[in-house]
Amino acid sequence: MLLTRILSCGMYSVLISLSLIACSQVSAASASFPEMMLVLDGSGSMWGKIDDKTKIEAAQEVITEIIPSLPSEVKIGLAAYGHNRKGDCGDIEIILPPGSSDRQKLLSEVMGISPKGKTPIADSLHQVTDLLKGNEAETTIVLVSDGVETCDPDPCGAVRAMKQSGINFALHVVGFAVNKQQDEQLACLATEGGGEYFTAADGSALLAALKQVQEAVTRKVETAKTSTVKAATALGKLQIAIPEQGLVSLNGLKLKRVSDGKVVKTVEKLQADSLHPLLKGEYELIAGFANSNYKPDSEVSFGTWEVKGGETTSIELGVMVVNIADTLQEVPAGAVIIRNVEKPDFLLTIPANDNPYYFYRPKPLPPGTYSFAVHYKYDYKYKTPVTELVLADQVQIIANKAATITLDSGLRLQKPPSIEAAGFRLSNPDGEWGPLEILPAHNGDYPLWHPYIVPPGNYSLDLLIDGMDEPLPVAESLTIEAGELLEFDTGL
Repeated sequence: MLLTRILSCGMYSVLISLSLIACSQVSAASASFPEMMLVLDGSGSMWGKIDDKTKIEAAQEVITEIIPSLPSEVKIGLAAYGHNRKGDCGDIEIILPPGSSDRQKLLSEVMGISPKGKTPIADSLHQVTDLLKGNEAETTIVLVSDGVETCDPDPCGAVRAMKQSGINFALHVVGFAVNKQQDEQLACLATEGGGEYFTAADGSALLAALKQVQEAVTRKVETAKTSTVKAATALGKLQIAIPEQGLVSLNGLKLKRVSDGKVVKTVEKLQADSLHPLLKGEYELIAGFANSNYKPDSEVSFGTWEVKGGETTSIELGVMVVNIADTLQEVPAGAVIIRNVEKPDFLLTIPANDNPYYFYRPKPLPPGTYSFAVHYKYDYKYKTPVTELVLADQVQIIANKAATITLDSGLRLQKPPSIEAAGFRLSNPDGEWGPLEILPAHNGDYPLWHPYIVPPGNYSLDLLIDGMDEPLPVAESLTIEAGELLEFDTGL
């Protein structure tokens, strides 16, 4: 989980409980502070008088008082319209661009504005908002106007489009000594711009209105100074997904911490989907595959995964399914061996233990490429070499999916009525498989006459006869088809 705390800039550190990571205070310099943009009406009507002052003079006095009272963190720009030429809707000037820190220059420029022309409000706001594209911090635009738009037929629609474009701004509008009709249009601009509308009949009301804006901006600055710090718990989670059909082969899982080699968790009651809370770090997943007759599990490492604080790391296994013909179920194999072709260290051996129940049960495995093999040696029964014989190669295991191996072809020699055989050797002429060598025990001919799994292909067969030093080739070209258990009469 994440613990969220609000830290003021006056705090230098926070002591968090043992399970949390200490976090450093975010400095005010790194905070994202709001900005301002002042848009001042310089149209000819601003020469109109309120009490004993012109509207432009009253506005200049109020702005001169308000600007210095803004928090020092707030950068402010200045735009004006109608102050250079008469009758020109293009008379718009960005005097100081957004993000300016030069307040003295701003005040000087404000004092130098001399009203002359028209009131192109919409185009002025267009030019201002175009400069704000891409800004993360919100910009407060303050429009002070004593009249309505004289150049754009739909200034409200224009502001609405600017807001819908995703530019991060809020438009506050002050209607300075306006009539009811003008008041309605200017209020519409503020509504569409996501800000507030203020009416000001004189200089005192204008000052009160701009103070409200100043207070709102100050609150935003204080909010920016307050840093929301997320302290991530040192606990993460390991999610293990095992295909349902593969659970029959597993007895348990172990989670070993790589840093010290300690097994921190043993999972015995396995589920298809399980979640394990762990301290952050790297962990090795060890699988214990079940063996018959209560023998110890065959353990193999599935690999290592990193657990991160506050996050869930997922392990999604696939499954190897063995489709074996009924006639081959009782093949006298001594062990089943599964290797990861890409990772030589991965070796899973399932011994027979006098009961091959788990040999061909579905095996859950990490995604990768595998081989499936058997070897036929029973130390106490017969002397067959321990060399494993690969029955399926390049088996692709994919997360949450089953890869099926089909074992349906093989060979069984018919037992001769009288001749004592000492074993046989089945070879692939191309050297692609085998050889399969079966040698009996000293006390009998077991297991020479059992069926053996053999991949489809062409083979040669040599028979060892008691009393003969050389093998007897009984078949130089023996073809085993897919889906076929070949019964071969040696002719002895």
